[in-house]
Amino acid sequence: MKKIYHHGLAELRRCSDLSDVAHLLGVEPKFLSKSIYKTADVNKYQAFEIKKKNGADRKILAPNPDLKFMQSRLSRLLYQCYLDIFGTPKNPMRVLSHGFQKKRDLSIYTNACRHTSRRFVFNADLEDFFPSFNFGRVRGFFLKHNKFELGEKAATAISQLACFQNSLPQGAPSSPIISEFLAQPLDVALQKLAKEHRCTYSRYVDDISFSTNLRQFPSKIAFPFPIPEKWIVGPSLEREITRCGFKVNTSKTRMQGRTHWQSVTNLTVNEGVNIKKHYYKGARYCAYAMMTKGEAHASNKLNIKYDALSSDQVWGKLRHICDIKDRSNTIQPLRNYTSSNPAPHYLRLSGDYFHYHRIHISPKPLIISEGKTDYTYLKEAILWHKSNARVATNLVDISRFPTKGKKANGDHWGVDFVKHSKSADRFLDVSGGGGNLVKFCKLHIERTKKFHAVEGQKPVIVIVDNDKQSEGMWTFIKRETNSLAKVDGSKTYYKVSSNLYVVPIPKPAGLVEDVYIEMLFPDEWLKYELDGRKPKLRQKKGEKLQPSEYGKGEFASKVIRANRGKVDCSEFYPLLQTLCDIADGTAT
Repeated sequence: MKKIYHHGLAELRRCSDLSDVAHLLGVEPKFLSKSIYKTADVNKYQAFEIKKKNGADRKILAPNPDLKFMQSRLSRLLYQCYLDIFGTPKNPMRVLSHGFQKKRDLSIYTNACRHTSRRFVFNADLEDFFPSFNFGRVRGFFLKHNKFELGEKAATAISQLACFQNSLPQGAPSSPIISEFLAQPLDVALQKLAKEHRCTYSRYVDDISFSTNLRQFPSKIAFPFPIPEKWIVGPSLEREITRCGFKVNTSKTRMQGRTHWQSVTNLTVNEGVNIKKHYYKGARYCAYAMMTKGEAHASNKLNIKYDALSSDQVWGKLRHICDIKDRSNTIQPLRNYTSSNPAPHYLRLSGDYFHYHRIHISPKPLIISEGKTDYTYLKEAILWHKSNARVATNLVDISRFPTKGKKANGDHWGVDFVKHSKSADRFLDVSGGGGNLVKFCKLHIERTKKFHAVEGQKPVIVIVDNDKQSEGMWTFIKRETNSLAKVDGSKTYYKVSSNLYVVPIPKPAGLVEDVYIEMLFPDEWLKYELDGRKPKLRQKKGEKLQPSEYGKGEFASKVIRANRGKVDCSEFYPLLQTLCDIADGTAT
């Protein structure tokens, strides 16, 4: 398993003072000391409020960039320590705490799975969860816990870095994992209580749940008072929560019988784990409104009272729906479904919306290529020609591009590259190969008919190899455009719809044979050997590389990108000029 951080529990246990902690975080001791001891409180954090689902305000403390940088590294270090101690659970459904986890396959889904098909489900909420952990509690943990037992100065330095005004700040990257460590005694105590009364217990951050199939719910854990509709925590549960340093939020306790709708961490658990019906309906309404009108307002069913949603927020809700529903379905691309075996509605909706969100309203011209490595070639070629005025204007912002010793200042490309991600494969049919690009073009034309018009819409540019495998693309273009002229890849570009362009790899003068994008590099680089292995840049489907060969992935990363500035990309110039023509509207 890939490590979360390059240091772990063994290295942290050896820390005795601030300098040791700074070394693990990769910063100078003076830098750490200045940030936590010599910076005024008013300059450490910026406070702001966000709306909770119930409409109340939640106070967030955002650390300054220096603190955030070190807290992020501390967070990764502690997550690695957590993984070193507990490992990956063999059965996630038996774990007690499911929140703030990394690399452990735990989530709100696994938390809810512990409470399905039960007669009673009781939920309670811990009040002021992060503020419950004060400086002394954090420091004491790192000093005394048998897995850590750090030196006093090291424990103090970590606690000073993590805490603010005597509590864990909500908004600091390190707060979640520290709270997870410190809440373990609570889990042990409540699990013991649950076993004594034949219940199942779990916690997700500050949400605790008990469930049982007993005919009557144990009154030591919760009981109805003064009327059956209002349940409060029982004396044993309240005693254990208080003893562990927490307090119950009395306004958020609820009992759910099996004859009514039951939920845990906002997921239904009556017969299995699923999305709430009204949540799905609300998300669907917002998605359709955004795709057809360009704006969406959340209904009451989403617990966000008529606030306007951004496209990112709508897509986030659909991703959440997919994540939960995919658990009970076989994950497969939309293309695998047929009219006799139609895709579930949530997948069709997510496919349409992903196309809208990622393609239709893109703020930049989009480039889609046949393979992942093509993007590496294009970026290197763009940088090779960065002194060209048109290239610099349309394809890259040199002022933002990172140089040696300088970090990137925002998004430095003038165009956007649609990566061959799992979502792109599933929803856009973009997974590599010219055949799938034809499918994408068909989807694009079909889906954009459903979407609202976008003023100043950016072009979508599909780049294909100029070879026999692209004959399907030429046939599609000829049919779609009703072209009387021959479509064979000889033109610099083809305009297929209002904003869809197909650009063939240009053939050098006099060349008749097939051309693929790697052929634009000089011959010396196409024969470049890596550790005695020769490049194999054309592979048939299913063909495996021999021990004496290396493929496109290594060619792109270890040859082309690794030799930036050395590889002559002059032959890319006509292709880049075509991209500029399309990007700046010169192409018609």
